[in-house]
Amino acid sequence: MNVIDLHRMLGKAQETLKRLFTPPPVTLLPRYRAALEDLTIEVWVSSRKLPLLLRGGAIIVPTAPDLKMVFGVAKMARDMGADNIQREANAVAPLAPGDAFVGTGSRYRYKYTALAVIFDELKRTSPQLITSSVGKAMRMLRDRGVNSVIIPDMTENLLTQPNWITAEQRRETAAITARLMLAGILDAGSNIKSVRIWVWDKANADIFIDELKRFTQRERTVAA
Repeated sequence: MNVIDLHRMLGKAQETLKRLFTPPPVTLLPRYRAALEDLTIEVWVSSRKLPLLLRGGAIIVPTAPDLKMVFGVAKMARDMGADNIQREANAVAPLAPGDAFVGTGSRYRYKYTALAVIFDELKRTSPQLITSSVGKAMRMLRDRGVNSVIIPDMTENLLTQPNWITAEQRRETAAITARLMLAGILDAGSNIKSVRIWVWDKANADIFIDELKRFTQRERTVAA
């Protein structure tokens, strides 16, 4: 064996050791956490994939009255549950706008999947529909003994033409979505102790964190 081959072997050995002993990146923990009396709200960030350490008793995703989980975070939840939740939802659809349905979850990740009907039959929505359906979903989960809920960022579902809008329009929609999701969480008035917001588009992470900071500061001011 010549010197060149020896250097190559040593280099490969060093690369292998580096992969084995390099700790995983610290992106599996919540990016931000806020406490409001008995409720803790966390912001988790992970692109297009539920973080490995993110667990909860249930997940809440948006749908239309037909309860079809075909787009955005609703489709992600359907795929994680191996289509079981879609089959259950088909049996009770349609539901009224503002209503909610709770079905089976995803093994090892969450026990229940809640479908919040945030759209009407024409795929239109409003602040009232979002807060009503998210709040009802949380109360239904509370009645099932759930005390921790995952709510994914619904921005993509609220964009009518997500591939054609500008970056500024996307940011504006994310800010509105964050405010409405937080309002729905608080309006639920439930005994759920922990809500974990999963922001799967990293570009929206700071928007959700800023909205949560403003929201919690306002709530604390009102309480004082």
